[in-house]
Amino acid sequence: MHNRLLVARLAATMTVVGVLLRAGSAYGSSAAIMADTPNDSSLGKALWVATPEVTLPPAGVPTDYNRHLGRHPQPPSGVHVPAPKDRPVIVEEEGHADFTHQDNMPKKGSIRSAVAPGYQYTAPVLKGVVSALDPNKQSPLNSNAGLAFSSTASPYKPNGKLFDTSAIKTPLPTNKWWLNLVIEQGIDPIHPYPYVVKCLANTSTVGFPKFQASATAMTSNMVSDWQIGDSTGALTQRLVTAYDALGVQVEWSGSNSNTKMAARFYKGLPFITYEMTNMAPVLSTIHAILKVEQLGLTVSSYGANTAGNATRLAKEIVEHPSLTQVTLNDGSQWLLVTKPTIQWKQTGSSQLTPATSTTSFTGILQMAHLGDNPSSNVNVLQAYAGTYPTEGSVTYAKILNKQGVGRSADIVYFYKTNTDGGGDTSMIYSTRSVPTSMQLLTFMLPHHVDLLTNSSILSPGLSGYRSAKGPLTAVAGNIITYSQPLDGTQSFEGQHAMSASEKESIQRQLYVDIATNTNVTAPDPYFFGKGIAKIARLYQIAQELGDTTSAATLRDKLLGYMKPWLVTRTNSDPLVYDTTWGGVVSTAGLADPSADFGQGRYNDHHFHYGYHLYAGAVLAKYDINAFAPLREPLSQLLRDYANPSYADSQFPFMRHFDPYDGHSWAAGLFTFADGRNQESTGEAINAYYSAYLYALALGLQDTADFYEIVLNMEATSGRRYWHPTQAQAKAQFIAPFTHNAVGILWASKADYATFFGANPEFIYGIQMIPFTPATRLLLAADWVKEAWCPDGTSCSGGMKPAAESANKNGWAQFLYTALSVVDRNTALANVGTCTPDDGNTLTNALHWIATSGQQLVG
Repeated sequence: MHNRLLVARLAATMTVVGVLLRAGSAYGSSAAIMADTPNDSSLGKALWVATPEVTLPPAGVPTDYNRHLGRHPQPPSGVHVPAPKDRPVIVEEEGHADFTHQDNMPKKGSIRSAVAPGYQYTAPVLKGVVSALDPNKQSPLNSNAGLAFSSTASPYKPNGKLFDTSAIKTPLPTNKWWLNLVIEQGIDPIHPYPYVVKCLANTSTVGFPKFQASATAMTSNMVSDWQIGDSTGALTQRLVTAYDALGVQVEWSGSNSNTKMAARFYKGLPFITYEMTNMAPVLSTIHAILKVEQLGLTVSSYGANTAGNATRLAKEIVEHPSLTQVTLNDGSQWLLVTKPTIQWKQTGSSQLTPATSTTSFTGILQMAHLGDNPSSNVNVLQAYAGTYPTEGSVTYAKILNKQGVGRSADIVYFYKTNTDGGGDTSMIYSTRSVPTSMQLLTFMLPHHVDLLTNSSILSPGLSGYRSAKGPLTAVAGNIITYSQPLDGTQSFEGQHAMSASEKESIQRQLYVDIATNTNVTAPDPYFFGKGIAKIARLYQIAQELGDTTSAATLRDKLLGYMKPWLVTRTNSDPLVYDTTWGGVVSTAGLADPSADFGQGRYNDHHFHYGYHLYAGAVLAKYDINAFAPLREPLSQLLRDYANPSYADSQFPFMRHFDPYDGHSWAAGLFTFADGRNQESTGEAINAYYSAYLYALALGLQDTADFYEIVLNMEATSGRRYWHPTQAQAKAQFIAPFTHNAVGILWASKADYATFFGANPEFIYGIQMIPFTPATRLLLAADWVKEAWCPDGTSCSGGMKPAAESANKNGWAQFLYTALSVVDRNTALANVGTCTPDDGNTLTNALHWIATSGQQLVG
């Protein structure tokens, strides 16, 4: 509910995201793409997204290169959505056990996954594909009816000196993890884990953050260990020139048009890579350089035992990048990788330049910190040196069981690299025998590791790398898949039915709340949204009780409050469409960046509009005719924060959601050295729950499937990082910061506080509200039990003393409601004695305890 960022839509070079809905299957590890058997549509549907051409093949690709890759005809430039007949299929090539190809479709039943040693399993046949939600086409949420809100330009303008305005156009993303590059002066750092990077006009800096903790925060330093530039001063300008689903591209240039540098930053890469053209590279450090050592490539670390071809191996070793290990006086060691070879010499105490003076180096420079075990880590890193991503995309795949019910989704990160034909998506490695130097090395976050579906985790791996979310785990492969559980019980109703006695008590309280707790007077979109969502909860509960009279009263109240905001737009703080960035903002927020929680700078839109969408979803479910006038403005609010289409010319794709971290960033167009942040995971959950219900109510099943996956991803990250168990907190944070709740999580730090105070009831409560059936996704029984009384005796730091000290206010009611997951009786004894929050009612608390709390037996 409080937070802060720019930039960019690259239509010509955008990586798109796809959703695949298919019958039960399994992906391989680092190199498996599954395809559907053609001409049979009896099972499964698919939501695919293809990737337009971005990167040209590198120069000097060997003539036999294609023998090392799977082949599949490339589409022309632009978007291509594969049909069943031409989706890539990986099959084994006779005579070439080391590699796979995709030249021909297999016969029915012969689909196999291309997998590395130890991952020997065969994917089942996939029966047919029907194109469903295609993010490269207009969303069914977009009726092309025109804007429902008045248009105006934001007084806060994009800094056109920081990005390529010819390629990156409105609608501009406003909450991406890398937005510090393109707002204000663009000098604040970004955080491509495990590094911190700055991109200045003439240089780039790279640092390896060191984390430390107190009882109230875990923080990291912002030291720039290295500065990368041109010794002649030829670089004078840098621009963000492209971005995709996972990362961003930055380019440097100057008055000499022949001198250039470029980098693509992605989270979770051991190497930071710079592409240099006609440069005189110079590396400077704030530390003293103690040792510079040229490394030789060892056969064992390169993986010679698996290649099986001495001639080819010898050729590839010759072509392998040169490696230099540097020791600094802060105790750190770094690996420098260059191709073609640079012999680095030390100049003074803190600078490296090529031993042979050059102003025309064209090639790559990679830098990697060697962690806490340099002697082991360097052996792993050198094996993968030279490969880096040129593009990243994400696929969300809902898996159906034999009953046609989805209980999990495969989340697939797919990276094109410089070694796969310049990023040809049709060329897919089988890592069974491909040299490690042609594979991508990445890091996974703790929640990824919990859910990885393959055995691609390296052993031995890399140690001593972390982010604010915990230790990073090394994984090999251009394609990484993890299995996201889907709760499967999310709907308008709770998890279990009310008993007769519960219905009676809830009905009595409903009458009281209709009479005393349904006035909504807030002028701003956040508190107004909470108010109408509160009424919508009562409307939903009345429908479940079969109380049609109360339901009609509540429906009319909702319509009376919502129409002035969304139809006649006569409220005091009307919503308007911002033509500068591409989004719906409040008038007050547009005029004053501090008003409405920074709403005019795109803070917290998913928090705010999620409440509006919940009210709209309930109206649409029970009275579609009454809802009709609200449909277009509400659909536009949904497209503002969770637009499922790249083809939309008015709103960016999924404004807040970060598929790598698995959660949203609430911060908008404000710079922070600590990167993006999010406070209220409960309201983020509500945003995607509401989107899911809204799509269901309108009969948009494919859109609902996509939102269901995003909802469950947000919940998984919410539980892992904002609601950790003691064991998780000790594993992923640093003592003494080992709480059962995190108030604000940033890219590079974690706070035991909120933006509005450090009271424990605020910290716990803001991660739960509002209480709907989806809240149960965040409140795991083991966590609630432990968080209520962490030490089992005094309960220090737990929810119990927080609830008791909250003086029976709305925050206390939230905590007692959460307690019902494990202790229904204590919860019921206390919720009625608390004064509800302005977005809650006692009716809702009693209903939640009855339908989502601890289920009594007998």
